[in-house]
Amino acid sequence: MHEFRDTQRPVTIVLAVFRPDQSQLTAQIQSLRAQHHPISNLVVVIADLLSAGMVREDTHGGGWTVDIVIPDVETSSFKSFELGLQRAIEVSPETALIGLCDQDDIWHVNKIAESVQRLEASDVSLVHSDARVVDANGKEIVASLFKMERRLVSSDPRALLLRNCVTGMTTLFTRETAAASLPFPSQSALFFHHDLWLALVASVLRGISFINTPLVDYRQHCGNVVGAVTARDRPPRVFSKAWAAHWTGTYSVATYLAKSLYLRIQEITEAGTGAADGSKVGRLSPYLTRRGLGGRFVSDGAAWLARGRATFACQSAMFGVVQMARMAWAVDKCLRSGTLASLATFDAKAFAIAPGAQPGHVETAGSREPEIWRASSFQDRRTARRFDIKVDPFLGGRILILIPSLNPSEVFAGIATAIDIGLGLARHGHRIVFVATDLPIASHERSHAFIRARFGAGGNSQCPDFEMFCGVTNDMLVLSAHDRLIATAWWSAHVADGVIRDADLDNPQFYYLVQDFEPGFYPWGGEYTGALASYDLDFVPIFNTSLLRDYFRGLGHVAPGLVDFTFQPSIDIARYAALTRAEKKVRRMVIYGRPEVSRNLFPLAVEGLDRFLNSASIAPHEIEVLSVGLKHPDVSLNNGHRLRSLGKIPWDDYPDFLSSVDVGLSLMASPHPSHPPLEMAAAGARVVTNLFANKDLGALGPQILSVSPTAKNIARALTRAWTAPAPSADERHIDLSALGRPLGDVVADLSVHLSQTPIPIAKAG
Repeated sequence: MHEFRDTQRPVTIVLAVFRPDQSQLTAQIQSLRAQHHPISNLVVVIADLLSAGMVREDTHGGGWTVDIVIPDVETSSFKSFELGLQRAIEVSPETALIGLCDQDDIWHVNKIAESVQRLEASDVSLVHSDARVVDANGKEIVASLFKMERRLVSSDPRALLLRNCVTGMTTLFTRETAAASLPFPSQSALFFHHDLWLALVASVLRGISFINTPLVDYRQHCGNVVGAVTARDRPPRVFSKAWAAHWTGTYSVATYLAKSLYLRIQEITEAGTGAADGSKVGRLSPYLTRRGLGGRFVSDGAAWLARGRATFACQSAMFGVVQMARMAWAVDKCLRSGTLASLATFDAKAFAIAPGAQPGHVETAGSREPEIWRASSFQDRRTARRFDIKVDPFLGGRILILIPSLNPSEVFAGIATAIDIGLGLARHGHRIVFVATDLPIASHERSHAFIRARFGAGGNSQCPDFEMFCGVTNDMLVLSAHDRLIATAWWSAHVADGVIRDADLDNPQFYYLVQDFEPGFYPWGGEYTGALASYDLDFVPIFNTSLLRDYFRGLGHVAPGLVDFTFQPSIDIARYAALTRAEKKVRRMVIYGRPEVSRNLFPLAVEGLDRFLNSASIAPHEIEVLSVGLKHPDVSLNNGHRLRSLGKIPWDDYPDFLSSVDVGLSLMASPHPSHPPLEMAAAGARVVTNLFANKDLGALGPQILSVSPTAKNIARALTRAWTAPAPSADERHIDLSALGRPLGDVVADLSVHLSQTPIPIAKAG
């Protein structure tokens, strides 16, 4: 057995999951767990929106920190890895290495260790290895993927553009490489794989190194996104229409990637965030010329033929033929529209046929068998209790708060509010049990210390004791018949209802912390109906803001009851209102930009902003237009303006940043008021936001302009906000009492209600 030099260099793995076969996913996770070099962070992107429960079960106990990313809608493998790398960069230190993982392969135990050693020894940006090809049952098909596909080992970007030799799940690369690759080039008109783009970026940074040993079992089955390619997977018949379309499309993809790579390297070089090998960047020149005649490709083809690489020679020669055809077509049209315009038209037509068909998979006895889907892969495991329960008649009554996660790194606004309610009830003498329903507790000590610190932040030196229970890893939850349950998400509402029924608790109702209309998070489908069905259960509502309460009443989901547990947003308005406005030379307009979150209406915000800049007489040097929220590519706007994305602002820097904002644009298609518009307004900005149902934040202060969500209305409101004087000190004070009572007062009333003999609250219907 090899002796590995353990550098303990942190390694983050990005795993993309889409409706996996559970046994294959479990086998892959086990192979990650068995690595000689330990994994520090595991980032999992749930691309199908259904497999989160399965993943949480399988990834528990690996000694790593698990970070699960769940997009709002089902997404592609390409987009999944992009989202995963974004999160990996956020959670990984500068020295970390990052690798990609498929859901159905098997990593050899030395995969990471060998890769780390090679990368550090060769000082390159990316290493990759050979793979053993196996069937669906793990039986060997071919001992070497590289030999089967006759791959050329190369770190030359020109060779990679002809034929990618880097397979994503065999890679390990630097954090710098991941950062330089993001965002991935758009695939709106072209289809290519994420590993090719990563390989290209790495090739012009510090290069690529190949490990000529299979370190992964590459599983082939009919569910593969990309299968191994054999000699039978050839281009269409020569001189046919399909043949011409194939090579034109292939050339278009290669040209697009070469241009994208060239521009990306320019960006990172100018920004001073990285350096590229100039000689390798220069090798992209045949793809960058506007008027190329194809001669360079033809000479490359001759060179490849001399080296005995007939396939590469053919590919390069065909690229030359396409380039010559491109010029011939343009010459025919140039008298009417000009050469460059004609070439642009040709490129547009070529891009339109570029996507083509994905390569097929290897036909084996195993892969020819009909695929069988498991029913469990379609079940939303979040709604199913994963622990047994029993009732202890001698156990005193407690408050059980069902929370998705208790890991500090995964605690955001909604979870934090639920924890604060639990701590508030603890102050009133209740025994509190925080039950983690979705993710394993990575460290009980860290989570316990985190919760105690939140209690102390409220000015209390003595935190009452509380319990923590992991509903993912613990087998048995012991209950009292007098226990009360508080659900904090729609799926935990189903869990709470089931626990009450199965354990026959005294109170037939659970308490439901409602912080948004959660069906609106999903398109019409299983999750939408599951969230909607949670409002038909027997519960006592606790509403985050009166706006949300009134919205639910209007829909008939709850009826006015004898008690009203409605609290105002947990925003320290006084903190923002006391900020001293930052002095600056250029006025600043900021939008809350989260393109991946549909309810934040990013396309509408950009269109409204673009209309405003088109009509306003504002030069680019007179305004700074920024986007905060989630990192995304910059956006080119009218009249030479550019929307620059900053991504997430660190919490400690957030107040100072808000003090520099003159005009804010924050949209959300939800009855619940999001925090950014209120925070911006309190910090002294004029804010444009949208009306929704009964939500009108403009009623809270004259500096908030609430309009119907159309681009025209947003543009007009931005004009009003831009031309209006800065808000006065009085205007910056926002009275949140219109949205509910202070959380502490509501918790006090809730404590009394929990202590009394429960009286069912009347529900609608």
